[in-house]
Amino acid sequence: MRPALLCGAVLAALLPMLSAQAQDATGGIGGSVAGAVPADARIVIRNLGTGASQESRPDASGAYVREGLNPGEYEVVLMSGDRRLSSRRVRIEAGKVASLALSASGAMPSDADAQEMDKVVVKGIRGSLESAQEKKRNAKNIVDAIVSEDVGKLPDNNVPEALSRVTGVQLDRIHGEGSGVSIRGLTDIQTTINGNMSSVGEGRATNLADIPAELLKSVEVHKNRTADQVEGGIAGTVNVELRRPLDLPKGSTVAGSLRTVYSDIGKDWSPYGSVLWSNRFDTGHGEFGVLLNASYTENNYEENFVDSESPSLFFAETYDNMPANLRDVAIAPYAVNYGVEKGSIKRPSLNAALQWKPSENLDFLLEGSYFGSNEKRQRDRLHLVVREWNYDLSDIQLAPDGQTVQSVTVSRPDGVNGGPESYFEMVDSDNYTTNFETHWHNESFKVDGGLQYNWSKTQYYGILQIMRLAGATSASIDVNSPNVPGGGPYIDFIGADLDDLSSYRLLQLHDELARAKSNELIGHLDLTYTPAGDGFVRSVQTGVRFTDRDTERFYGYRDAIPMQDGQSPSLVDFPTGGNILTTQLNLDGAANLPSWYHLSGADLYSQWGSVLSYLATNYPGQWWSSEWSSYRPQANRGGSYVSNEKTAAAYVNLNFGFDAGVPVDGTAGVRVARTEGVSTSANYRPDTVNGGPDIIQNATGKGSYTDVMPSINGIVHFTDKLQLRLAYTKNVERPPFYELRPFAYYETRANPPAVYAGNPDLRPNRESSYDMSLEYYFGRAGSASLATFVKKPDGFMYYGVEEEYVPELGTNALVFQNRNAGPGEFRGYEFSVQSFFDFLPGKWSNFGASANFTYLDKFEILFPFSEEEAQIPGIFDAPGTSKSTMNLALYYDTPKFSARLAYNQRSKRKDFVWTEQPAYSPYTMETSRLDAALNYTPYKFVTFSLEATNLLGDRTERYFGNTKYLPLGPRYEAKTYQFSVRMRWD
Repeated sequence: MRPALLCGAVLAALLPMLSAQAQDATGGIGGSVAGAVPADARIVIRNLGTGASQESRPDASGAYVREGLNPGEYEVVLMSGDRRLSSRRVRIEAGKVASLALSASGAMPSDADAQEMDKVVVKGIRGSLESAQEKKRNAKNIVDAIVSEDVGKLPDNNVPEALSRVTGVQLDRIHGEGSGVSIRGLTDIQTTINGNMSSVGEGRATNLADIPAELLKSVEVHKNRTADQVEGGIAGTVNVELRRPLDLPKGSTVAGSLRTVYSDIGKDWSPYGSVLWSNRFDTGHGEFGVLLNASYTENNYEENFVDSESPSLFFAETYDNMPANLRDVAIAPYAVNYGVEKGSIKRPSLNAALQWKPSENLDFLLEGSYFGSNEKRQRDRLHLVVREWNYDLSDIQLAPDGQTVQSVTVSRPDGVNGGPESYFEMVDSDNYTTNFETHWHNESFKVDGGLQYNWSKTQYYGILQIMRLAGATSASIDVNSPNVPGGGPYIDFIGADLDDLSSYRLLQLHDELARAKSNELIGHLDLTYTPAGDGFVRSVQTGVRFTDRDTERFYGYRDAIPMQDGQSPSLVDFPTGGNILTTQLNLDGAANLPSWYHLSGADLYSQWGSVLSYLATNYPGQWWSSEWSSYRPQANRGGSYVSNEKTAAAYVNLNFGFDAGVPVDGTAGVRVARTEGVSTSANYRPDTVNGGPDIIQNATGKGSYTDVMPSINGIVHFTDKLQLRLAYTKNVERPPFYELRPFAYYETRANPPAVYAGNPDLRPNRESSYDMSLEYYFGRAGSASLATFVKKPDGFMYYGVEEEYVPELGTNALVFQNRNAGPGEFRGYEFSVQSFFDFLPGKWSNFGASANFTYLDKFEILFPFSEEEAQIPGIFDAPGTSKSTMNLALYYDTPKFSARLAYNQRSKRKDFVWTEQPAYSPYTMETSRLDAALNYTPYKFVTFSLEATNLLGDRTERYFGNTKYLPLGPRYEAKTYQFSVRMRWD
């Protein structure tokens, strides 16, 4: 009901706005360009009050016109490439078209005038929307953008949160912040920083949540590509644009921000801060600019969760012990849990840039950035394995579907497999990028060259303590208990007292370490030729690009089971037993929720030497003892690998234009990319002859392939306000490095034999994309668009098992590895509309609204299911894809005060394919979110903001099965309230 009411309010406001455009209270500008007009000439029309820019192009005679401009002072600049040929100022009045002549050989304005025109402007909501709209309108391909409202102020707390407002973008959230992003239903996204590729660790992309909003100028979502853009990311490309010094005014600029965020779960406070300094100045050797921009953010979070795991049939002795009529019918989760996750993510970052422009034809850029993330988290849960191999079952109750276990009691004389578990984990990431560029041009040619060197590293270290409760020989489970709001499991350990600390025993201690690092060298050279005149060929681009990337991963783990004479140590007897912690689940509306004890994970980590000494002294000669003689786990060679990948690409791009009764322009080209890779890891097999350790052999895998990727993007300009885009592109998604490793473990003792392996033969996922977008631009930041798209990937990657012949074993075996699915198709529609209400009188004209809606009527991947499995509802739905997404927003914007109310809704989606029981694949139900923001600028150098997120307190509910067979459990997200102050001086 809430979404319907808000949707109705926004649409009711937008409809009269659209009808009122016939009486649009705007003006225009027109005139001519004197002198020889360059073929690439464009006229940039900049509103000096908001900072927003629009563009127009002169025709062959030099005439130009641009309508739909808001009344106010404007700067009009004639540009050719990056050259500024001439400029003038003009005042636009409502209902009038101002006449203004420009010169193709005119002098530049004085430094004083230029400095006045370039001063730092607080764009606010209106200026941000106008700038984003102009990026979309003037792009060669399908692009949406988010532009910062001010230095250090993106409309949301991080990049993914801001992108969730973009048409066609869907967002996952965890730890109180946006995380995973998908574009038009696909999750393979390429990330670039200022147009240059960026990745972290062994991944092929950067974690966008690690890039602080305070450093950003804008974020662009490229939904398709042109031949000059880097291949990769079939979902699209997210380009993060950082500030550069020559973007800012001459002289010194200083800006900074402070922010604090309060979370209502855990009552946590999180600090944020940023500072920017830039100086732009002239010398006898040309213009120089230097910029330093630093940020520190901290996200302190606490979340409560309830979940179930991996539903399937019972097995082994439990299968034999249960009633015969239920053996091949009853499906239950492997395990159930509820608990609390609490942690802190600290993100330092730095961006530095140096620019030198010795002449109007030549410039140089040297820049570097660092993005860090350091997370510590404690995850405590009550855990119970439901489908153990040697249980006795009783009181089995099935759900109305006749197969899903609703409740059951499990028993085992030596105790059930369950109890408190506590994880202490640290996740660190460091990402460094460096970039050198140079640009030269004259009237006909433009040369761009660049060299990047990027390196990064990630590390995960975790300690797990597993406890058992004395006397817990039975447990009852209700998988959909009324005690859990939103549905989820409830556990009752029969015969155990969770309040009795003396009943807790430390059954097992586990630690694991994963490190990854990457070094990448990238070079590119691009040439653009612009012929004279205004013929069909407007310009020709060609270029080459190479990459050389080394990726390495180390992984190791170990387990200790401290037991003597069948007795595990009590918590208080362990080295860190002097600090016993209590965890209490806190769910609004829940009943009879327990609390439980555990050791402090932070103490285990800080006193790890004492823990190792305790294990060596009290439990010598155990089968696991030798693995615990080192401070950290030794390498598991199957989980480790070393990889090198080289790519080389070349492209040709033709920018064209012609008159077909209406102006038509666009770009057509082809990109050819060659990929070659080699990876080394290890193969394992049991020593079934001598009974010794596993036999380990080195393994090497190689692969290479060539992709030819044509693209064409055309724009039909029906009027100055109405245009139609048509596009066809091809792209490629390269497989993850980890999945390509040539690892295999041959478990020959199983019946049938099993092989767990990487897959060096994994194919890329290749995609063809078709786009059409009708766009209408009007008034003050006003636009309406209707788009349709079809994406056809072929080679979707998934993890599965198949029985196949294994030459190394000389027999058939069950092979578990990542594989390529068959072809797929994504087909959908996008609608968006936005404007300020200029047709209203007085202060009411400061209100505005936006709405966008994305609907996918097909999102199918042809997984190799059986004919029977193919009848399951939603079985071929692509993982991570929602059928619909909606964004609604109301704005109010003046130079001193602005406000925003934004609502986001996303329909249910399948999280992944559970191949063991496909009908029980996990789904996340519909999610929604209401956010609000207030900004007050009493003086031009300072702005105060008050913001709130998740005002409705919506939680994330999850189920197994498209028809909700079994609750997976809810995850409870916090409401947040934040206060910030932003300052700037120039």
